[in-house]
Amino acid sequence: MSAVVVLTRDYCYWGERPLRDAIRLIVNGKVEIVAADESKVIQAGINKDGATFKLPAPLVIRLLTFVGVKIKHEEVTFSKEAVFERDENTCQYWHHDDRGKRFKHRCTQEELTVDHVIPKVKGGSNSFMNCVTACRTCNERLKRGRTPQEAGLELIRKPFVPRLRKGDMVVIRFQYNPESKAHRALRDQIQVGWAS
Repeated sequence: MSAVVVLTRDYCYWGERPLRDAIRLIVNGKVEIVAADESKVIQAGINKDGATFKLPAPLVIRLLTFVGVKIKHEEVTFSKEAVFERDENTCQYWHHDDRGKRFKHRCTQEELTVDHVIPKVKGGSNSFMNCVTACRTCNERLKRGRTPQEAGLELIRKPFVPRLRKGDMVVIRFQYNPESKAHRALRDQIQVGWAS
């Protein structure tokens, strides 16, 4: 099945979708056809009156409402640096002042350690779900290979798998393929200029 070039609302290259997806977007009114193959007519669907409607095969479509910023949502690879970044260099065990009031302790570079909530000696894994940032005092003096409950420590929050920060955008690159009818149609539209 041939691919259809998708442009953002502002006519920037967004990506490519299968013809079936493009037709669904057209039928749902989410896109407009910028260029189509007039020689190839496809049956797009049946309206509520039972009549079928046909349209030329779309080659280039434009999103009507979406501007086109893609945000990354991949999982971050596990590393001690990624744990520190997720936890913002803050010890994930509550600290207490002289009056017993809890507070968060931001670690210096010398204090930073990665603690296994369930110690490796007790079957704990090397993963985001089991590792937290801890200061040397909590990790090496207080916890020492025990669970937080056994050491009398309380986690600030449960560990989680971080996602890339909002605002990290995907770089979209268009690579022209002269064999693609949709790519040739896009090139022709660019050369002629967009209709007002």
